[in-house]
Amino acid sequence: MDDEVLRQRIAEKAYELYEKRGQSHGQDLDDWLEAERLVLSEIGSEAHSRAQKPRSRGERSKKSGVK
Repeated sequence: MDDEVLRQRIAEKAYELYEKRGQSHGQDLDDWLEAERLVLSEIGSEAHSRAQKPRSRGERSKKSGVK
């Protein structure tokens, strides 16, 4: 994942957290760190899901170069 895309996802999540707290100021670092934790966890879950998804026979052949 591109660093800029990651930063944008974290920023959006941090803003969601800020809004959920009633837009009270002074906890921006806490919001950012929590957002970072959540986004990285989501990315890890997405990667795990892709790794666990069984590939079809055709996909295995393409990947290994076997026809």
